[in-house]
Amino acid sequence: MANQELTLTSGPSTLLHAMQILQVTAQGAHRGAGIDDYLDALNVSRPTLYRLLKSLKEQGFLRSSTQRGRYLLGYELLVLGAQAGNGAGLRDLARPRMLSLAQSLGDSFYLFARDGVNAVCLEVQNGAYPVGSFVRATGGRVPLGVGQASIALLACLPEGERDEILAINASLLEREYAISICAVKTEIDHLHEHGFSRGVEGSLLPEFAGLAVPILDHSGHPLGALSCSMLKSRMTDAHRQDVLAHMKKETLELVNQAHGLLFFE
Repeated sequence: MANQELTLTSGPSTLLHAMQILQVTAQGAHRGAGIDDYLDALNVSRPTLYRLLKSLKEQGFLRSSTQRGRYLLGYELLVLGAQAGNGAGLRDLARPRMLSLAQSLGDSFYLFARDGVNAVCLEVQNGAYPVGSFVRATGGRVPLGVGQASIALLACLPEGERDEILAINASLLEREYAISICAVKTEIDHLHEHGFSRGVEGSLLPEFAGLAVPILDHSGHPLGALSCSMLKSRMTDAHRQDVLAHMKKETLELVNQAHGLLFFE
């Protein structure tokens, strides 16, 4: 991060506006955002906006687009994102194992961690038969209850905490993903019985199938979940057993390898 201090007057409103600028810029994807985009979204004056943009650019959080008067997210966010996505050192430890799984088995593998009432994707490795997912890339997030990885995370939480999260997410799961809380709880029971979770049938990705196993610390708390997605046509009994065996082996070896390298939270 740049060494210079933020030149704006500190305060909650300044911080809020800076975060809003980053969000508006992100919504613009590869096009970024222009002055009118920011003014439409933020309740700030034009001079204040220019001061905010200047400071965020100096800090590396924004950069100028090739299109005059437009801004893109800055590369400093990549540095911060890499650190945020490596909670407990998990991402660095999982990445080579996920790459090996993708190359040897051919499917798509994802690493997820809990973020409040959501699950966030920390890493993706695709094999020879890549498939879609509820998240499109690293950094994508879904409500807990959506997809096999988030169910694996939920299943390892205390029952009271799990029920509270599901109560918060219930309407969103039903409205946006056509997933019922009853179906999620059935899959949680499946993990407790069989050691792995599956995606909820009848959701928005009917042509895909998935498997996930939790990554637990020494106390049984879920650090994350390792997930595999594939076409349903590939989910034969033999392939399912092969994928699960490899995922469980890699997950166990990951935690055993870590010892003092994993910073348990």
